[in-house]
Amino acid sequence: MDMLPMLILAAIAYVLYYGGIRLQVRAHLSGRTLLDLLGYASMLSAGTALGIYGTLTLAAQLAPHAGVGLLSVASTVASIAIGEFLYARSFRLSLQLLAPLRSEKGKQ
Repeated sequence: MDMLPMLILAAIAYVLYYGGIRLQVRAHLSGRTLLDLLGYASMLSAGTALGIYGTLTLAAQLAPHAGVGLLSVASTVASIAIGEFLYARSFRLSLQLLAPLRSEKGKQ
């Protein structure tokens, strides 16, 4: 297996995920839902990149004669699941990160 496509994909997924986290934290700080929506789209894009590449790589090794419909459904489900997992994980972590700031703000 060639390493260059995997490294390029990892870099793209990292940039999209990192950008999504930044947008999500800014949305929590400023209360703007547009930033949260953009962060969600960025993380879903990272999940799509990872899901499609991973599904097609595994399918080429495990089931080389699988139909196009099966591959499309499997890659779509995997992409959405990975993107939603990334969003939910970072959402929970950003709330935990910002909880002390919110409690200090409430005390003042």
